[in-house]
Amino acid sequence: MGRVFRARDGRLGRDVAVKVLRPEGAADPEFRDRFAREARTMARLEHPGIVAIHDFGTAPTGDSYLVMQLVSGGSLAERGAMPVAAAISVARQLCDALAYAHGRGVIHRDLKPQNVLVGDDGRAKLSDFGIARLVEPPAGERALTRPSVVLGTPGYLAPEARAGAPPDARGDVFALGALLFYMLTGRDPDAAERASAGVAASSEGLAALSSALPAEARALAPLIARAMAIDPARRTPSAGVLAAELDAASARLGPDRRTAVAPEVPLPPEERTWRGGVALLAAVATAISLYAALVSLTPRALPPDETLPFTAFEAQRLPDGRVLTRARFETAPTLGAAVAIALALGAYGLLRRHWRLNGWDHPAPERPLAGARRVLALGGVLFALFIVREILVRTGGGPVVTYVPVIGGVLELVMLYRFWDAALEARRVARSLGREPLLWLGLLLALFPPAYHLTLLARALGAQP
Repeated sequence: MGRVFRARDGRLGRDVAVKVLRPEGAADPEFRDRFAREARTMARLEHPGIVAIHDFGTAPTGDSYLVMQLVSGGSLAERGAMPVAAAISVARQLCDALAYAHGRGVIHRDLKPQNVLVGDDGRAKLSDFGIARLVEPPAGERALTRPSVVLGTPGYLAPEARAGAPPDARGDVFALGALLFYMLTGRDPDAAERASAGVAASSEGLAALSSALPAEARALAPLIARAMAIDPARRTPSAGVLAAELDAASARLGPDRRTAVAPEVPLPPEERTWRGGVALLAAVATAISLYAALVSLTPRALPPDETLPFTAFEAQRLPDGRVLTRARFETAPTLGAAVAIALALGAYGLLRRHWRLNGWDHPAPERPLAGARRVLALGGVLFALFIVREILVRTGGGPVVTYVPVIGGVLELVMLYRFWDAALEARRVARSLGREPLLWLGLLLALFPPAYHLTLLARALGAQP
């Protein structure tokens, strides 16, 4: 495709990788078009598991060039066989990147060890979309690959692709299965091993494939066999499904053989803004719901004409004709809470769909949530504020006591926002909230003051004749 150089971007002060079109291809219009296609294709793919493109153009000498993110850790081809846990971790990361690309209508078509780079942080990145073909090319853009031309690396090319079939996401799944075989064995799968995987529905085929794998990796043979099935209809249907199978296989290996803690993949600023907006909606919905519950449970004397059937509970007639209700259905606050919850759920669904389509879901269930400590800190502040108020009330703190609940109410809303922000991040990285005791301790400390005062109110109400 081209020559790749390590270079220095003098304007931005960073090292980059520069791919220059091969001189022998520069005179071929179709080859130049394919090189331009690589630039446009990669520019559409913004994902931490895909090498980023910075610039594209033509030099005064006539050479076309592509300026890309420099990944200095080398390719998988330079690493050979890997431990089972590391191989699963890399394959899992590649599943996320491919699922994102496929969601954008892009098929890689040349997934192989040389095109998987590993950064210094251990994060795998897909590179070289030079022969990727858009499933749905933009209007007016011609297809660059003639039907009679087959592009790709034979050892990783799906059988239907070798036969000239149109590109399909399942072809990348086949290549990923072959790549997992390479990471476990340190060599490309040969024709016999590909055939063994393809007929792995038989016990003979599965046994042949298992024997080619290291002993500690033979439990992965059925997974590789499904990914490399000859018949696309019998193949693992998508990169997302293969990711789920890898997670399940990792769990079956046992605690001492599971994948290492996945590298942290933080959200970019704009994605954090969207997450914060959804967290704020959820916090407001929670606050409105709590307000509706408190209003409904607070004793209230109503005029007789405002008491509706089935809306008031334990109603008592007062001497002045009004009706004392210990609890009732407050129409406006309750319906307001329902609307707020619906809006928050809708925003959450849109955010989850956006993250799934754009590949921002990065399972790291072993990594603690940073947001849990913020919730704990806010909970501690709220509890301390509650203690200060109680002391001031008992010692005649004067007008200062009046402002403490106002400050506490604002901090309660901030705490709810932080809680939901951490919960959304936990969903993104597939970490169970049950493994975050600091998060729940902070929430408990924050909710203790209102729960305490509600208990006092209930006791006072029970003491009334």
